[in-house]
Amino acid sequence: MEPKVAVAQIDCRLGDVEANLSTIGKLSARMGRQGADIICFPELATTGYSLNAKWRRYAETVPGQTSNRLASLAHEFGFYLISGIVERDARSERIFDSTVLLGPEGDLVGVYRKVHLWAKERKYFTPGSQFPVFKTKVGRVGLGVCYDLEFPESARALALQGAEIIFYSSAQPSYFKRHVDNYLRSRAAENCVFVAHSNRIGREGDLTFFGQSQILSPTLRTLARKESGTGFAMASVNLRGIYSLRKKRLPYLQQRMPSTYGLLSERMSRSV
Repeated sequence: MEPKVAVAQIDCRLGDVEANLSTIGKLSARMGRQGADIICFPELATTGYSLNAKWRRYAETVPGQTSNRLASLAHEFGFYLISGIVERDARSERIFDSTVLLGPEGDLVGVYRKVHLWAKERKYFTPGSQFPVFKTKVGRVGLGVCYDLEFPESARALALQGAEIIFYSSAQPSYFKRHVDNYLRSRAAENCVFVAHSNRIGREGDLTFFGQSQILSPTLRTLARKESGTGFAMASVNLRGIYSLRKKRLPYLQQRMPSTYGLLSERMSRSV
């Protein structure tokens, strides 16, 4: 079976969780009717992005009210659902720019906390410290959030742990449009994985989000792409084909020289 993967593209209402959940619900229904097995929404999809100091006001524990609502959608339509959310850790009270992965039984499969924080995010969020890979009925899933895409180490860490498809939930601004397209292609090719990118549209203050959500194969075929507007891109992916590609055409993971990279990383870290 080739699972159907979908990436959603929405314009979030800043600070209006109910309106955003309504949008997520309507698109989820459409994707469910078309047989999606796993779907992905953008970064901070439930709250909008430019909350700054207000992020803490909207932060919730996971599980919590909002993640439970998302889990209900996953259960109702029988697919895996990925979405950005502002997460509050109940013990430390720290907040994280996170994505949740909910299963078709309405269960919480896992949470990823954004490791690479961009600009003002560093003032409010705590960076995550792990790159977990989640085993699902669809395949082995890795998660990233927006700026994580621009660090090849994050995708490589996921691939080395067996990720077959990496989902990025993003709020990428228009001035990074060319960069993002190239980063997506690089992450797919150099790790021999499928890459699915869900990006915001709309405007918040001086930020304009450009959309162009898409699904790419390891051989850099664009399997589906949503240029603009609210909607989604969907494609079937042949995850089994990854392994023959890794042996023959794209053997990067097998032919790495990690002992050399370790020395280089150490030296370079001291010089930055």
